[in-house]
Amino acid sequence: MKKYYVSIALILSIFTYQLGAAVAYQKGMHTIEFNGKCSDNRPRSTDVHMAAIENAKKAAWNNYTAKFSAEKTEKYMANSEAFTSDLNKFITEFAILETRCSKSNRTYTVALKASINQTMVDVTLAQLSGSQGTSSAVAGQRIVSYVIARKVQQAKSFDARKSSQSETITSIDADEDSVSDGSSTSFSGQTTERSKVTTGGSTVRKSEQRTYEIGDQTNARNQIDNALKRVKMRPVRPDFLVRITGESYFDDVRKEFAGLTESGEANISEATRNNIVEALMHPAVAGRVNYLLIGTMDSSPPREDPSSGLTKVDVYITLEISQLDEFFGAEVLAVVGPEVRSGLGEDERLAETEALKSAANDAIDSLINRL
Repeated sequence: MKKYYVSIALILSIFTYQLGAAVAYQKGMHTIEFNGKCSDNRPRSTDVHMAAIENAKKAAWNNYTAKFSAEKTEKYMANSEAFTSDLNKFITEFAILETRCSKSNRTYTVALKASINQTMVDVTLAQLSGSQGTSSAVAGQRIVSYVIARKVQQAKSFDARKSSQSETITSIDADEDSVSDGSSTSFSGQTTERSKVTTGGSTVRKSEQRTYEIGDQTNARNQIDNALKRVKMRPVRPDFLVRITGESYFDDVRKEFAGLTESGEANISEATRNNIVEALMHPAVAGRVNYLLIGTMDSSPPREDPSSGLTKVDVYITLEISQLDEFFGAEVLAVVGPEVRSGLGEDERLAETEALKSAANDAIDSLINRL
């Protein structure tokens, strides 16, 4: 009978993922005291069993919310009662990992893995916070995005180089005694040599060198656009500049962030940044696009998550938002990152999509709240 329920839970879990829901997996554990007997490592009382499960789900929820960004935590704390009073709205399913019923201690422990609907969490939090995490100053404003998706192709680290030095100071003390009996004099002496050794040194470690390749640009762009729309901004893609000025400079940005230039530095140059700003100051564009977003989203190689057995991908995101002004050009208003967000999925693509979405939403929220 137990295998039957596990199979159903597994099928439902896979089905949920196939629907494309943003799901977070989180473990929770709780121990409850009770008066009664155990049977098959569970209390005979169903009420005790269900009470332990509910408390384990609350523990999983607390572990999940503990990973919120500072800005998201502030909004959640102001509305936490709306979530904790109806956890089943957000915890769509759970799987019991282990139960322990102790007859001697009269305790019952449940460990489970909860599936949390992140989309429902974000939407509810946006509704409760009123402004959906946005400032009225940026609502409805157009923003052009130059955010490049990268994959870490190789990370080269260096051993620490150590240098040591020592200083030796030697001193000699001489003692001499004389004895005279009136007819003769004798001398005796003793020499003591002391050495003081001072040692020291330094350790030098070179920074890690990373090489990148261009990642899933379409996926990253979609996640950034969705995050911007969620805060009521109007994302504009760089391609529109080609129709007006004949150049968007997007390829230049992508090459520079990938380190495919003569300098080898994986960063945007001031020359390219100035070219973009100049293009946005074109008479046909100036005043219509109000903000410029530049940054990177770096996806790590996939690995197996030991807790869930699913594929896990990390995304490191760095974003910079600037306000465009016809006189001053681009004024940097806020910078976020590098920050890391993780995603789980049945395969690398699903895991990366979840990580990109989480990174984009949290980073955009952080930017807007810092304006």
